[in-house]
Amino acid sequence: MWPASSEYQGSQGARLTTAVSFLALMVFVAGLCLQPIAESDLFFRVKVGQEILAHHALMGRNLFSFTAPDYPDLDLAWGFEVGAALLYRLGGFPAIVVGKTAIILAAFALAYVLCRRAGAGAAAAAATLAGAAFVMRERFVERPHVVSFVGEATVLLALAAVGPRWSLRRTLAFAAGMVLWANAHAGIFAGVLMALAAAAASLLCAAAAEPVQRRSELARVQAFALLAAGIALFASATPVGWGIVRYLALHVSLPRLHAIDEFRSATWRSDALFFGWLALAALVTVAALRRGISPLRDALAALSPRLGAAVIMAVLGLWSVRFSADAALVAAPLLATGLTALLARAPVPRTARAALVAGALLLAALAPRIADARAGRPFLSLDLEPDLIPRDAIQFVTAHGLRERMYNDFETGSYLAFEGYPRYRVFVDPRLPAYPPELHRLLGDFDMDRPRWDAAMESYGVTSALLAYAGVNRRVAWWDPDRWALLYRAHDARVFVRRLPRWRSLIARYELPATFSFTVEEGAATLPLATRPLASPVVECEWQRRLGDLFLELDGGGAARAMPAYQRALASPGCLAPQDEATLAGWLGAAALQAKDFERCVTLTGRALALQPGDVATRSNRAAAYEALGRLSAAADDWARVGSDSSEPAVARAATARAQRLRSGSP
Repeated sequence: MWPASSEYQGSQGARLTTAVSFLALMVFVAGLCLQPIAESDLFFRVKVGQEILAHHALMGRNLFSFTAPDYPDLDLAWGFEVGAALLYRLGGFPAIVVGKTAIILAAFALAYVLCRRAGAGAAAAAATLAGAAFVMRERFVERPHVVSFVGEATVLLALAAVGPRWSLRRTLAFAAGMVLWANAHAGIFAGVLMALAAAAASLLCAAAAEPVQRRSELARVQAFALLAAGIALFASATPVGWGIVRYLALHVSLPRLHAIDEFRSATWRSDALFFGWLALAALVTVAALRRGISPLRDALAALSPRLGAAVIMAVLGLWSVRFSADAALVAAPLLATGLTALLARAPVPRTARAALVAGALLLAALAPRIADARAGRPFLSLDLEPDLIPRDAIQFVTAHGLRERMYNDFETGSYLAFEGYPRYRVFVDPRLPAYPPELHRLLGDFDMDRPRWDAAMESYGVTSALLAYAGVNRRVAWWDPDRWALLYRAHDARVFVRRLPRWRSLIARYELPATFSFTVEEGAATLPLATRPLASPVVECEWQRRLGDLFLELDGGGAARAMPAYQRALASPGCLAPQDEATLAGWLGAAALQAKDFERCVTLTGRALALQPGDVATRSNRAAAYEALGRLSAAADDWARVGSDSSEPAVARAATARAQRLRSGSP
């Protein structure tokens, strides 16, 4: 094949180069990991861990939900959840970010060791693994799958070490690692597939080998098959036991009922970087094999375990994007060793290459942090993303007692369970296998109409709803305003409540005159309700006032649609609350003044001042209208009152002077 790197052996005194390259890689990967938390699943993970620590047992049933409280909850990540809960107890969410970073760094440290043992140079190993980290960065989140990165790197090391030198100590260490993996994430099945793929690749090599070599190749096939069997056995060493099979089967069947983005197949449009990474690994490996110093058959035999593992993980990543990061990591050692072979005759010395790569990685990791610090932002921010949780909407529903039977989306349900259980239970949360197929069918039906959705909500006893990500949430359009009142519309969150007698006063206070539509092309759109629903307790004048406010907001301050609604709101004097009537009459009076309709301005501002005599702005508008109408005495009286009421000295002096000039007959 190609010669092993002498750097790893230290024969050329390159240990410092290796250390610097490794350190730069660790800093670069840590920079990708040490970010604000944007993963909503973390909340229920912490809560489950807290419950396990409190009761010294797995939950077993879906206790967080009122929709399926007795449905079995197969928990294959309890170890991760307990660890997350302990870290949260120690230092809150930042401690969990640090813990996640440590796990991912461990995976890349093992992968670096594997690359170097396989013959990759320090620079090639660091650069390739940094590239893999960049491809994987969206999966560097606080979820159990990060443990699988460590497990997959461990399996790759085991595949390279299987043989006569495989000792009892290695066996025990490997077994302990696999048991930890099994109890932290169900992704251990990938280890079984990797070992089986290595066995299959070695079997193909054995079929093509010379008779003398065939026996050793068949021995490797047997060793890899035993390794796969061992990993499969370790996968059952959990409280769930062989329930892992049902758990994995659910992850295959549920996406057919309920489309979920991370279960989709990879596509060129959405996952071009992943496709490019696989193509680069394949091209470099083929090119290196063609330039190798060993016969192709021998080179393939040496590569077969890693090649088989990389191929099966690539297939898995193409089938479901949730495994694309795993595939990128497993392919990295092939790419690193291939690059080392292709650059073996490059004129740039190895130490210079390593220094260049290390410098680039350190610059990429630290430059954005330094720029943030210079701009007054934190060098490190490890808490929650500001918009991850609809905090204001949650405070609203909690303050008004709307959480007992409240619909919520998956992502919001995670935080609601974390923050509210056991006092409150959720409609649904991201623990997909903990919910029955009929609920997944309901949530996966995107051709839903309002009557069917309302019937479904009634069957679950839902009396309120909190929807997040409302701009792209198609379910926001399914709440019929004749049966559901919109109470909250802010910060990309919406709150609805069923029109029940017990909510009548709450609806009268907060109902907004709107419903929603949804199209794939445009997302959700707000539709003002000019006609008040018959069941609404909001009086007509107040409905029209709120409608005008909504028009004003939707039109960016334009008054063309708001003006008629405001005029209808003022049609019956005394209908609105005095403050609202005064504010609205004053606003319309200002608009009339701007339109030079001075008589109307005097009428409207007079109505406002009868309710709020001390409104300086409204009185100033009426004074200006009086002047335009030639009613100078009335204008002088208003300017004098502005002079006495204004809290701004400059305004008071100008108004007083204006009143004096008008009374003296000066223009």
